[in-house]
Amino acid sequence: MMRRLFINWLLAAFTGLFAAPLAAQTPEEFYAKKQIRMLVGFGPGTGNDLYMRVLARHLGKHIPGHPVIVPENMPGAASLGMINYLYNAAARDGSVIGMPSRNLLVEPLFGNPQARFKASEFSWLGSMSRDTALCFTWHTSGIRTLDDAKRQDVLVGSTGQASNSFFFPRLLNTLFGTRFKPIIGYPDSGAIGIAMERGELQGYCSFTLAAIRSARPQWLADREINVLVQMTLRPNPDLPNIPAVTDLIGNPADARLLALVLADQEMGRPLAGPPGMPGERVQALRAALEEVVSDADFLADARKSGVDVDGPIGGEAVAKIVNELYATPREIVERVKALREGS
Repeated sequence: MMRRLFINWLLAAFTGLFAAPLAAQTPEEFYAKKQIRMLVGFGPGTGNDLYMRVLARHLGKHIPGHPVIVPENMPGAASLGMINYLYNAAARDGSVIGMPSRNLLVEPLFGNPQARFKASEFSWLGSMSRDTALCFTWHTSGIRTLDDAKRQDVLVGSTGQASNSFFFPRLLNTLFGTRFKPIIGYPDSGAIGIAMERGELQGYCSFTLAAIRSARPQWLADREINVLVQMTLRPNPDLPNIPAVTDLIGNPADARLLALVLADQEMGRPLAGPPGMPGERVQALRAALEEVVSDADFLADARKSGVDVDGPIGGEAVAKIVNELYATPREIVERVKALREGS
């Protein structure tokens, strides 16, 4: 009898041992002595790449456990490949995060079969700045205003048909009768900049003010570009004499269209993890991103690198912007889709 009781007790103990869940790791325990891969969908020397690297140098010390942040470039398809990877293939334990190209987040809304993700399901961590996209021409192009761009063809670079660098020129053509001609095939903004400097292209419509300041500051300092219009809902105070596209229209339907295509700039360069990340790790990374934008060392590095910081924009705020974009009335979505497709 005693032997049977002992065996039953032993079996119960082992059953309880293996049935009991492993104690959940705290963010500090998980991240201690770990590396976090930080992905960007463009090559070295681009604006997104520079932002990623400045952030990567400082974010780790604000994350519990102080992991090492390892920047990783994953260029291709104007960043769509990286976004698909982050959503579908990246580890979901908090060891992989990325900086998706914000203008591609609405691709599923327009039915792009290559966009294999649901933007609302990413683990949004926040952003360190907002953005102001610009349409500009090279100083030798002879194109100094939008009116000039109505009188002759203007060759502008584009990273792909799903990118703002393709859509913005076509949008301006539709709204104002300009004659921008997007040339597809450039891998990233760095390549477009080089092509423009060589005289291969006359301009670029989508490069942001922050990216110019960080990657090509001489364009502004030496007046090498003519900024034609701000492609933004909220004009940047640093460009008081450059019109915002919203200032040039009076049609309410056009205003709603612009709200869809430009609202994503309010989230700047958002940082995200894949879907299904543990909630405590999401919160730890959100808190770290909010802390780093007040870090004196980070801010000094950002200034030295020409990186604009006017955040933080919290992870919940980014998620709200994404959800509002997907709540756009279908007729507006279809109008933008038709413009994108050239119909």
